[in-house]
Amino acid sequence: MASRDSKDIIAMFMLPLALIFVTNSVQGWERALKEEYMELDRQLKLINKPPLKSFQTEYGDVIDCVDMYKQLAFDHPLLKSHTIQMKPKTIPEDKGSEASSAAYISSKYMPKNIRCPTGSVPIRRATREDLIMAESVKYLGLNYPTDNRFRSSTVDIQGHHSAVLNLRNQNYGARSRINIWDPSVQDHQFSIGTMWIVTGPKEDINSLQAGWAVHKFLSPNGTRLYTYWTADGYQKTGCFNVLCPGFVQVSSEITLGLALPPSTFNGSQTDMLLSLYQDRASGHWWLMFEDKYVGYWPKEIIPRLGEGATFVSWGGEVYSPLGMLSPAMGGGHFPEEGFRKAAYIIQIKVVRDDTNSTKFEDPPDYALKTWANQPHCYNAKNDYQAAGGWGYYVFFGGPGNCSFAME
Repeated sequence: MASRDSKDIIAMFMLPLALIFVTNSVQGWERALKEEYMELDRQLKLINKPPLKSFQTEYGDVIDCVDMYKQLAFDHPLLKSHTIQMKPKTIPEDKGSEASSAAYISSKYMPKNIRCPTGSVPIRRATREDLIMAESVKYLGLNYPTDNRFRSSTVDIQGHHSAVLNLRNQNYGARSRINIWDPSVQDHQFSIGTMWIVTGPKEDINSLQAGWAVHKFLSPNGTRLYTYWTADGYQKTGCFNVLCPGFVQVSSEITLGLALPPSTFNGSQTDMLLSLYQDRASGHWWLMFEDKYVGYWPKEIIPRLGEGATFVSWGGEVYSPLGMLSPAMGGGHFPEEGFRKAAYIIQIKVVRDDTNSTKFEDPPDYALKTWANQPHCYNAKNDYQAAGGWGYYVFFGGPGNCSFAME
């Protein structure tokens, strides 16, 4: 009896301690969460500049009209005295380009109710979710797709899978029409269709990306226009869209993070013409969406690209945590299935160095090569077709649903 009474006394003594421990743990977790939110809110105050006017879109986004001269780009220490360039001084001609055979609706991308005052630019207001996404993707290690000779050893490539057309040749930019899709993704996954411009040694890569992306946070409610830049191999510099100082927006019509209308399987197709090229006079790298000058990355923040690029890639990339079924890429079908089923990128052109060109021209055929690191899940197939204005093109994609162990 005495032994049992002792155990009861000990239990009665331990129970309040356990409750105190649990309560303290919960309170500690709540305190840490509160501090985390406070830090995110502090960052958002720095990122989201005071708007002259704001709009709510049907997708739940808030678009702020920000004074062009007070946008986040000028918080970058290298851009404190930067003079805005409203349009490139040297503009590559599009040699031999024809209209796409697919339907595109460039005039309808931006919601009609959004009209910013003169001197301001439309910028999608950043949220806590945007910052969490950006940090998680940075932790995952965003990459540009090429073989291991050019990958940074500081970047974890586990879970990344690509199917692309690569060009290894000195150039000053590229242009292509990218087919838009809306593949299904789970939490912690993404799927993109895009164009990469790259130069530099593998530990110090300078890279620009532009295309469409599907990610639970980056692209809520569907597919979004996205950009990404880095000046140190995706380690510390760079970000998506305008979540950090760097990209200077000049367009009063197009906003990064814009919702894009996807194609339908075996039905209507939508695509967008994107250009990334260097203004040889200023050294800045410009982004064009259809015929609109969206903005540019100043040469100061991507110094290695000042001498042009050495690599371009077109196609898709997905990320999925190991052990989780991977998402679809592109239209969710292999390239052999072709138009209206597999994703495509057509009208592929570059500003070539070997011809001293100032025009968008066909890429040198000898320098093109497809690459896929998991061809049984995702693949790419390229060709040339003069009819219909396709030119050089690549089909890419795959259904996913693959499970990968350590690679």
